[in-house]
Amino acid sequence: MNFRILGPLRAGVRQGPVDLGDGRARLVLATLLLEAGRVVPVERLVEAVWDEDPPASARPQVAIAVSSLRRAFRDAGCTHRVIETAQPGYRVPLGADTVDAVTAERRIAAARAAVRAGRHHEAAERFGAALALWDGPVLAGLERALILAAALRWEELRLTVTEEAAEVELALGRHHELVGRLMGPVIEHPFRERLRVLLMLALVRSGRQGEALEVYRDARRILSRELGLEPGRELRELYQAILSDDLSIHRRPFTAPEAGPPSTSRGCTGAVPRSRSRRWRGLGGRGRSPL
Repeated sequence: MNFRILGPLRAGVRQGPVDLGDGRARLVLATLLLEAGRVVPVERLVEAVWDEDPPASARPQVAIAVSSLRRAFRDAGCTHRVIETAQPGYRVPLGADTVDAVTAERRIAAARAAVRAGRHHEAAERFGAALALWDGPVLAGLERALILAAALRWEELRLTVTEEAAEVELALGRHHELVGRLMGPVIEHPFRERLRVLLMLALVRSGRQGEALEVYRDARRILSRELGLEPGRELRELYQAILSDDLSIHRRPFTAPEAGPPSTSRGCTGAVPRSRSRRWRGLGGRGRSPL
């Protein structure tokens, strides 16, 4: 079995993709996959499908959706029980590489461990492999409150990892390649100042000081117009360093991420504004799952 939630919801078995049916079944499966390996109560599945206005028949309809999903996997040739009944609800059992999001968690943890050990080439590869699993807006098209909240948390993780990966790429001297990879995220998340700092560093180390200064000026215009704020301290200091031709910006120290597991939908509490459109593939666009 293979499930993808870091993009449109998809599922497959060895024989090929699985037809997941109508929107209700897809919402149920998406909610179960966001808590893969854990029991999701029926009440939570009801809330995921109907938000705050469920019909009187909501619980039976959830059971029907689960039955249809099980049948779809059987029809696709899957001999395993994809969705288990476990009081007070249902569970998708978690196996190796079952869910792309879980695979991403493991790759991110391994990348961060490599950074802390000073193995930057390995870290770059592992970060790239993790980011390559994102394939558009998380659970695109499933516009329900619970799912949108989870999607926000996964987007926050994606942006954080993009920044961490960029730090590694800069430490390895890959600033020329990094410029193109950061432009999309900066455009799509104009208030994310850390992304701008990294893009400015990549530009100035590539001999493109004028463009680096324009990235700052663009941030200042947007922040002033939209929020009535000035750029933060890190952006301001980097801007001044470029203006004064401070050579230290070519050898700024690398800051390794703190130890600990990645902040995913199970633990990340931050939410950031986001668009459901996605035009960039982070720093890991070299690989793609077959599903």
